[in-house]
Amino acid sequence: MSEREQLEQAIAALEAQRAILGDAVVDVAVAPMREKLAALAAAASRETQQRKQVTVLFADVSGFTAMSETLDAEEVSATMNALWARLDGAILQQGGRIDKHIGDAVMALFGAPTAREDDPERAIRAALAMQQEIRTFMPDAQGQPRLQMRIGINTGPVLLGAVGTTGEYTAMGDTVNLASRLEHAAPVGGILISHDTYRHVRGVFDVQPLEPITVKGKAEPVQVYVVRAAKPKAFRVTTRGVEGVETRTIGRETELQQMQAAFTRARQEQHAHLISVVAEAGTGKSRLLYEFHNWMELQPYRTRLFRGRATSEMRQLPYALFRDVLASRFDIQDSDPTAAARRKLELGITGLAGPDQPEAAMWAHFVGHLIGLDFSASPHLQGILADAQQIRDRAFYYVAQFLAAIAAQDPVALLLEDIHWADNESLDLFQHVLQANPRLPLVVVGLARPSLFEHRPEWGQGPVTHLRVDLHPLSEADSRRLVAEILRKLPAIPETLTRLIVERAGGSPFYMEELIKMLIEDRVIVRGEEAWHVAEERLAEVRVPPTLTGILQARLDGLPAPEREALQQASVVGRVFWSGVVQRMHHPDAAPQPAPAVGELFGTLTGKELIFHHEPSVFADTSEYIFKHALLHDVTYESVLKRLRRAYHAQVAESLIALGGERSSEYAGRIAEHFERAEKWAEAAEWYGRAGKQAQAAFAPEGAIAYYRKALKFWQEVPNLSETQTARLLAAYDGLGEMLVSQARYGEAIDTFLTLRARAEAAGNAPLQARALYALARAQVRQGDNRAALESAAQAEAVARSAGLGLELALALWVKGLSLFRLGDTEATLALGEQMLTLVTELGDRRQRASTLNLLGGVHHALGRYEQAQGCWEEALSIWEELDDRRQISDLANNLGLIATARGDHHAALERYQAALEQARDTGDRDGELVFLNNVGAARVALGDDAAAEVHLRRVIELAGESGSWILADTYRALAEACQGQGKTAAALEAARQALALSRSGGVPEYLAAAWRALGQAAADVSAPAHVEGQGYDAAACFAESLRICTEMRMEGERAQTLRAWARHEMQQGHPERGAALWREARDLFAQLGATLEAERMAALPAASR
Repeated sequence: MSEREQLEQAIAALEAQRAILGDAVVDVAVAPMREKLAALAAAASRETQQRKQVTVLFADVSGFTAMSETLDAEEVSATMNALWARLDGAILQQGGRIDKHIGDAVMALFGAPTAREDDPERAIRAALAMQQEIRTFMPDAQGQPRLQMRIGINTGPVLLGAVGTTGEYTAMGDTVNLASRLEHAAPVGGILISHDTYRHVRGVFDVQPLEPITVKGKAEPVQVYVVRAAKPKAFRVTTRGVEGVETRTIGRETELQQMQAAFTRARQEQHAHLISVVAEAGTGKSRLLYEFHNWMELQPYRTRLFRGRATSEMRQLPYALFRDVLASRFDIQDSDPTAAARRKLELGITGLAGPDQPEAAMWAHFVGHLIGLDFSASPHLQGILADAQQIRDRAFYYVAQFLAAIAAQDPVALLLEDIHWADNESLDLFQHVLQANPRLPLVVVGLARPSLFEHRPEWGQGPVTHLRVDLHPLSEADSRRLVAEILRKLPAIPETLTRLIVERAGGSPFYMEELIKMLIEDRVIVRGEEAWHVAEERLAEVRVPPTLTGILQARLDGLPAPEREALQQASVVGRVFWSGVVQRMHHPDAAPQPAPAVGELFGTLTGKELIFHHEPSVFADTSEYIFKHALLHDVTYESVLKRLRRAYHAQVAESLIALGGERSSEYAGRIAEHFERAEKWAEAAEWYGRAGKQAQAAFAPEGAIAYYRKALKFWQEVPNLSETQTARLLAAYDGLGEMLVSQARYGEAIDTFLTLRARAEAAGNAPLQARALYALARAQVRQGDNRAALESAAQAEAVARSAGLGLELALALWVKGLSLFRLGDTEATLALGEQMLTLVTELGDRRQRASTLNLLGGVHHALGRYEQAQGCWEEALSIWEELDDRRQISDLANNLGLIATARGDHHAALERYQAALEQARDTGDRDGELVFLNNVGAARVALGDDAAAEVHLRRVIELAGESGSWILADTYRALAEACQGQGKTAAALEAARQALALSRSGGVPEYLAAAWRALGQAAADVSAPAHVEGQGYDAAACFAESLRICTEMRMEGERAQTLRAWARHEMQQGHPERGAALWREARDLFAQLGATLEAERMAALPAASR
């Protein structure tokens, strides 16, 4: 029995005899024993007491007294017991410890006896739950006083231990006192937190800063915040500093004010802004973004926030940065089953877009398919899965619509880190979003090194306000201020120490932080509980590496072997890594470490601020971490022996496949790179092929081309390919050729398809051989070599017929018909078209039937058979509408407009063109927008609305920009006529010359004939020859050349228009008989073509010819 137990037993025995011995005797006897017991308790308390950082919560219920007046004592007791059961449960649910109840109040501790890194967050979540519990308590209590609660929360150091003779475990100190006073100062029904708590939970809760309050016992007013609610999606902001010392931003005040002003203008003026923070590594980009984020958090209005970070591993992964933004916002984990990931994305987009956006679910399907979530079963995509470019363009448009819907409610901010490593596809998307929404409160902030502008020189250009914030190294004065800030726990900072840090750092804040940490680890600077000190003898001997890389290497070398090895293994994964992956990694000659050991090592490395815990993890049931800085990651990776690197990379690839499960293909590019670095060529080839297919489906052509080329390269390293491997090799050639065609790299595409054809023939793969020949012919058509295309198509037809391949035969016949049409053999094309229709009807292939009808409609239109053309195109349109292929729908609407134009019904044509234009804009079809806007302008010319027409046509030229467009030849022709109609003869002549130059280089006979006609009209107006390449042409010569081309190419509609223009010229020149003859010929031709409205307009001769 202990001495304490003996004393307690003796006191109890004397107390039991108090009635016999009397109070005086017992009091005298027990007094010394009680003193001894108190001394023992105090000694025990001193032995067990400890100083810890905890979060203290005080809550007080109000309304109890008023309720007591309406209920009897028993009811009051039962009510309060029931309430405290709920309130205590909310505390315990978040891992809190109830310290004590004091009347109507409770004190709770978070972080004692066991600390968690998110104790402040847990305390606030408990407080919010308590407020919710008290609001829902006794909901049916009619007429009874309502119970409410005040809550105060503070975080800081406390003294923990047993107090009093009973040994009660509690917390003591200034932190507790301030929490109690915050509770008294909190609004009724509110939660008041201190700045020391707030700095741990930035980004997690909606808070409102209040004016600092005066608190008893504090010399200075205390900054406090009211917590409104937990954010639907938290973006935790990590506290910055060294060894737990939070530092203020030094030397970046001007840059921060510029960013704040830009954001304020964007919100107030409803104007999109791009902010690029540009600086070399270690100069403070992330810290500036941290402060900007803090500032946004404390504004009195809500901002919808999206965040993403690029890493060097992402550069070749299409839409990787955009995917990171969405995954972070909607808590989509890469280990989620595909169905769950799709559901999270759809709920996230529809939820943020709001109930007024009925198409938000469709937006989600296109966007999800773009980032690799495979929405191929969606009814919105099923009809256009073969058209990856349309899916991409529509997804871009819908992303812009989605952000516009959010920005209509609240300002939107996208915070993007390290975009110099971002994939081009994501950067294209972000630029599109800004250009599509220039009049919305939308701000995109991108952190980048200057190298961004080497491969994206156009970044920030376009109709968007762009603020470039360049960060330069800190001045010596600011560097000294930063050193003083970091080392403020030193009573006095030796000048030699300050000079050492400032001179070596060269104005790099990151260098300063890392150098100071190295000095702490080397015990040159010695940390204490409250104050630090400098070991002068060590300072005199310290040798500091001359570069930041050297500093980082020294810190790495100073780690214990297990920590260094864990960090090296993590570096092989990437700057962002996962404990579950590292756990599976091991030295080739050793077994993997157990999970707890890995977790403990990363906990230690986090404490040393070499890595940070990264939330949320993209994989379930495994923690995600990030190296503090990209430079630290690079230095660590370079320290791994090459032999170990190969083994580790193979282990990482296998782990990513296992963790990704059914969605591992979404990581195909990253897995392939790990296999490549592991020198596992067959696995690398297979996964690069998958990555190429993924990029092709997202219409990321450059990425797909790079992946397919790598797949082909590594298949060459694999001897004796199996049948399955050969099929994958051929698929890589096929995908590569398709992507090269999409980029107009026709020569390379043709070489690729020729190789594919030869390899498919050698492998005895007839279907792939036929498809290779079809693709070869299609590339040759686009290149303009129609005779070569006709030969390739005939070969494809022969292979398909001999192997009995229906679909491949239909494709071969279609491209053969297109080649014949381009060569001017319209009758052969029509005959072939009828064969195609019979075949595709037997196959039941609706898409191919629509393509065939489209081709036949074009042939009939060229021959002036407008009734037949309209019939073909209307049937094709109904099929495309059934398939919801909006790009084809807009093309067919435009085609039907061309028929209306040919018939002279320019009002109907204008309606068709405008419908096509609206559809193109809705689907992000920029090429279509140019064509259809051009046709709107041309229709207005025909209607005599020349001024409006000129505006539309000049807009086409502006949109085409320096890259140009094939439609510009027709644009300048219509512009010449619009200017002529307004009497702008010089402008008309210049536009006609431009139309002719573009038509000659483009080689389209229809445009060339129209350009000569426009030049003839312009020459007639100025009554002088038009000079082209040094040679003069009068109006008659221009009209004659136009007529010659029309006759040779059997373009009867264009011939009729040229005849009419020439007739007017002859009449104006005083040649009525010749003019009348030309006029009648044009009128009869219009009537013959079915252009009845045009023929009716020409019923009477112009007055000058009568």
